[in-house]
Amino acid sequence: MISFKMVSTLIANQSLVFLCITTALMTTGQGIAVPMVPLFADTFGITAAKIGLAVSAFGLARFITNIPAAFISDRMGRRSVLIGGPVIAAVGNTLSGYTTSLVPLLFFRFIAGVGSATFITGGIAFISDISKMENRARMMSVFQVSFLVGISIGPVLGGVIAELFGIRAPFLAIGVVSILSALCTFFWVPETRVLLTNEAKTESVAARNAHSLFKGYGFLFKKDLLLISLAFAGTFFTRGGAFFTLLPLKGSRTLDMSEGQVGGFLTLPSVFSLFMLPFAGIFSDKYGRKTVIVPGISLFAVSLFVLGVSVDWIVFGIGVILYGIAQGLEGPAPVAYVSDVSDVDKQAVAQSFVRSMGDLSLFAAPPIMGLMTDLFSIDITLHANAIIMLSIAMIFLVFAREPITKQTNT
Repeated sequence: MISFKMVSTLIANQSLVFLCITTALMTTGQGIAVPMVPLFADTFGITAAKIGLAVSAFGLARFITNIPAAFISDRMGRRSVLIGGPVIAAVGNTLSGYTTSLVPLLFFRFIAGVGSATFITGGIAFISDISKMENRARMMSVFQVSFLVGISIGPVLGGVIAELFGIRAPFLAIGVVSILSALCTFFWVPETRVLLTNEAKTESVAARNAHSLFKGYGFLFKKDLLLISLAFAGTFFTRGGAFFTLLPLKGSRTLDMSEGQVGGFLTLPSVFSLFMLPFAGIFSDKYGRKTVIVPGISLFAVSLFVLGVSVDWIVFGIGVILYGIAQGLEGPAPVAYVSDVSDVDKQAVAQSFVRSMGDLSLFAAPPIMGLMTDLFSIDITLHANAIIMLSIAMIFLVFAREPITKQTNT
C-alpha cells in the first residue's frame, strides 16, 4: 500500500525513484530463490540439515562481504557496489541452476550472497546519504517497499517458471533480472557519496587524526548498536531458518504443495508487508523506533507459534500472513535506528556491521534448524524459534535507548 506521504517522498527525490526500480529488479531474483533453493536441494535426496547448508552459504557470504563492501562504498562511491553487486549475483545464481550435487551448489550460492550483500550495503548507504533523522524511517520504508515488491513477485514467479520449465530454470531467470538491475543502475542511479557536508568531512578527518582506527570505530561496540544488532540477528535467524528453509519444506513435505503453491504462499508475507511499511515508517518517525521494533519482533514469535501448529493450508496461510505483518512493522525502524545512533561519516560501516551480525545468524540458522528438524520435527523447531524471538523483544524493550525525542519530532 502506497501512502500519500510515500508518494510525495518519491516525487521530491528522483534519485530514490531510480534506486527503488533497480532494487525491485534485484530483489525479484532474491524472491525467486527463496522457495527454489531448498526445493532444488531437496531433489538431491539429502537431509534437512544439508538443505540448510545450501541456504546458509548465502548468509555466510553476506556476513563476510558486508563490511568490505561498506569500505568500498565509502571510498569508491555507492554506484561501484550498486552496479557490481547485481553482476556478481547474476553469475552465482545462474551457475547454481547447473549444479548436480551439494558442494558446487554451496559454492555458487556463496557467490550469489556476495553480490546480494554488496548491493544492499550500497542501497542502505545511499538512503543514509539523502535522508535526515526526521524523515529517515519514511525513506527507508520507501526503499523497503521496492525491496518487497521484488520479493513479493519472486516466489510465485519462480514457482510458475519451475512448473513450466523445470526446477533449474528459475536460476537462469534470477541471472536475467540481476543483470537488468545492474544496467538500470548504470544509466539512472546517481552517485550520492558526495552529499556528505564539508562539516562532516572535516569531522571525519579530525577524528582520523585524533584517534586510532580501533578508537574511530569503537562506537560499533556501544550498547545501542549491540542491542539493535541482537534484533537484526533474531530477525535474520528467523528469516534464514524458518522462512528460507523450514516453511518451503513444510509446504512440500507436510502439506503436499507443488512448487507453484509453495511459491504462492511464500509471496503472502511480502504482500502484507507492503501494506504495513508506509504506516510503520511514519509511525516510527513520529513516535519512536522502539514503538514498532518491539511489536514487530513479538509478532514474529506469534507467527512462528501459529506455523508450528498448522496442519492445513488455512492455518499455514494465517501464519505466513502474520509473519508478513511482523516483517512490515519492523521493516524500516531498525535500519533507521542504526543511522540515528551512528556517526554521520560512518553510516555505511555501521549499517554493514549490524547487517553482518544479522547475516551471521542467517548463515547459522538453516543448518541448526535443519538439524533440529532431523532430530525432532519442523514444528518443534519453529516453536523454539518463537521463544528466541519473544526473548529478544523483551530484552530490547527493557534495555534499548529510544533515539527519537520530542525535540526531534517538532
